[in-house]
Amino acid sequence: MCVSVTISRGQKDSIPPTPTSGFDNPRTTVVIYNDLGGHLPLRYHCKSKNDDLGDRNMAVNGTWSFEFRPSVFGGTLFFCGFIWDKELHWFDIYKQSRDREFAEFGCRRCEWKIRKDGPCKLNKNSNMFDVCLPWNSQSL
Repeated sequence: MCVSVTISRGQKDSIPPTPTSGFDNPRTTVVIYNDLGGHLPLRYHCKSKNDDLGDRNMAVNGTWSFEFRPSVFGGTLFFCGFIWDKELHWFDIYKQSRDREFAEFGCRRCEWKIRKDGPCKLNKNSNMFDVCLPWNSQSL
């Protein structure tokens, strides 16, 4: 692979040069909403192969987000464990093969509502949370 870099000397207020590498790897944001209903707080723990985002708590109707740069090779995966009311559920909150920007329901800002029966993703075509998927696993 050949990558070229442009170095420029300019004035303090000059605009930085546009990269000429031939590809762009923009940041992706994942947003998670607690949509469990009732008065259920949500405990969760998200991580990838390289990044552990820690144990967290989300209030009723709360939200949380994180950002990253997907791999240029296509293998980025973040998964989360969600706990409420003595239930544990797992889900791949970002799976590059499914969520890459140019896929049918892909995204650069991936928004998920966590519901008891499974997570639902914001559909960029309908602007509704109607792309609902099953949990990866669960235990009581």
